[in-house]
Amino acid sequence: MNRNGMAIIIVLVFSTALLALAGMYVSSSRNATPINSRLLERVQMDFLGQGITQLALLKFKQLPSEFYYAYNFTVRDKRTATPDPWAKYLLGPLKGERTSPFKLKYHTNCRVLGQTQYKTDAIEFEVIIEGNDMTRNIKKTINSTRVRN
Repeated sequence: MNRNGMAIIIVLVFSTALLALAGMYVSSSRNATPINSRLLERVQMDFLGQGITQLALLKFKQLPSEFYYAYNFTVRDKRTATPDPWAKYLLGPLKGERTSPFKLKYHTNCRVLGQTQYKTDAIEFEVIIEGNDMTRNIKKTINSTRVRN
């Protein structure tokens, strides 16, 4: 039995297999980079949306009568006035644009899911963020009880 050169063949086979595995690893890591940056942008948009919903909740807790007045006047009863009270209520940090870390627009929608029989309401705040060819919707619902002072 003549086994001269068998070690070279085994080394070549193993080195070819390792080269193929290294090539697959490099190509998969090259393809994963854009996904990671898009994931970072999506997470940033989600955090921004969560922050804006927290601002909307704080504004509602501080100004509940203004919220109900503006909502009932403009949205529920569909009356018009200049200036529009609902548009005024939603101004400020609840609607706008940002340029950093990338350009995006956001606005807030509110819905009152009322239960007049029990004097409680479920209020849904929805923040819609658009930018970098992505759209994110963040929703938060709270329950409130109407009490007369």
